[in-house]
Amino acid sequence: MFTITESAAEAINHLTTAQDVRARGGLRMTLNDLPEDGSALSVEVTAHPAPGDDVIDAAGTQVFLARETRVRLTDKFLDVRKDIDGHFTFLVATSR
Repeated sequence: MFTITESAAEAINHLTTAQDVRARGGLRMTLNDLPEDGSALSVEVTAHPAPGDDVIDAAGTQVFLARETRVRLTDKFLDVRKDIDGHFTFLVATSR
């Protein structure tokens, strides 16, 4: 099962509030294949899921995943790091 850390949920809440989509919005994630490097994670704050997205609710926030992305992220978790300038970097890792 794909899970979201508390710190990642707080970051998503911060981003959705800042973009005024908190009520129904969330973070949409897509895992893209790269020819030599494996995969890259694309994230965007959006007001609603795309048709066919799976919706994950966690700690009062939502993450929208394309179905193929959800399958590839099974047994992984979403975490976040905040740099000194206040920018968030989301990362996906193997469940603990």
